[in-house]
Amino acid sequence: RTVDVTEHFGIPLVTEELIDCFGQVMHRLVLEIDGTVSITFSASGVTARVDPTTRSVLTPGVHIPPALMDHAVSMRIS
Repeated sequence: RTVDVTEHFGIPLVTEELIDCFGQVMHRLVLEIDGTVSITFSASGVTARVDPTTRSVLTPGVHIPPALMDHAVSMRIS
């Protein structure tokens, strides 16, 4: 599910929720104003920030699986 929040911030920010086969949210990705993406893991509540342009994790101690990083990269604004 994608939520467009352009009217609140003036730029095309988006939120994506990745769901499992039972319809439960597994991860929530938010494109931030600075171009980074925040990823919240629903099971643990941990939130990590990544830089989609360099595919780097900015939150120490958090591992982002490659498939999840691919989703974050797909959200970036060109």
